[in-house]
Amino acid sequence: MISFQKKKKTKYIWIGGISTVGLFVFVGILYKGNLPFLDKISLREPQQVSELLSTYKENSILKKKFASENKDEATVYSLEYENKVLKRLLKVQDDMQAYEPLSATVIDRTINNWNREIVIDKGSKQGVKVNMNVLDANGIIGKISKVFSSTSTIELISSNLRTNRIAVILKDKKDVNGTLENYDEKKGNLIVRKISSDAEVNVGDKVQTSPVSSIFQGGLALGKVIKVQPDDYGLTQSAVVKPISNFNDLSEVMVIKAKG
Repeated sequence: MISFQKKKKTKYIWIGGISTVGLFVFVGILYKGNLPFLDKISLREPQQVSELLSTYKENSILKKKFASENKDEATVYSLEYENKVLKRLLKVQDDMQAYEPLSATVIDRTINNWNREIVIDKGSKQGVKVNMNVLDANGIIGKISKVFSSTSTIELISSNLRTNRIAVILKDKKDVNGTLENYDEKKGNLIVRKISSDAEVNVGDKVQTSPVSSIFQGGLALGKVIKVQPDDYGLTQSAVVKPISNFNDLSEVMVIKAKG
């Protein structure tokens, strides 16, 4: 009903517009010579009406063309980005063959638990189990916390749950042990604590999962140190780590078996 009324309204607008132009042209012919300002308009009366209709049609065609081109351009960009991510993930997958890698796609993520968990399209039917490690094309992003028949929930390392603690190594000239304990939601950085006060930690040091971890495979990339500071009482140090993965942009991931 609404569509019919819109079409009817559009029809009336067109009839009214053409009638107005026709009347204006008629007045121009009738009073040509008596009203000088109309002479300039009235010289090509029939042609002007035709040109008006032609211009409208051309604009409509161009608008549709531009809309189609913009849509195609966006689609191409999306496909190129997706291919780029998949290629990088395939390279990581080749390096992880010993850990029986399984590719998966992120299918759900809620605003309330944005930094805590995501859902993927693989479950027990595909061999997914609790505590399996999950990576994106750059490095480790979390572990499997819940498994259903065809989907699984991933607890991200950006989760600030007390149970989400990871043994890590800060690598430069000499390995330094620490524990990933927190995530700064405002700045998007990981916080590594329990670093020995006499350990040498420098900005730029790489941070990886530790081989002593009971769940995570050792040597999985986490990020780089961007700041080092003493903890309370100066007994230990903490390091602010810029994660190698973008937790706000997770689409394709890879699941590998847990340590054990």
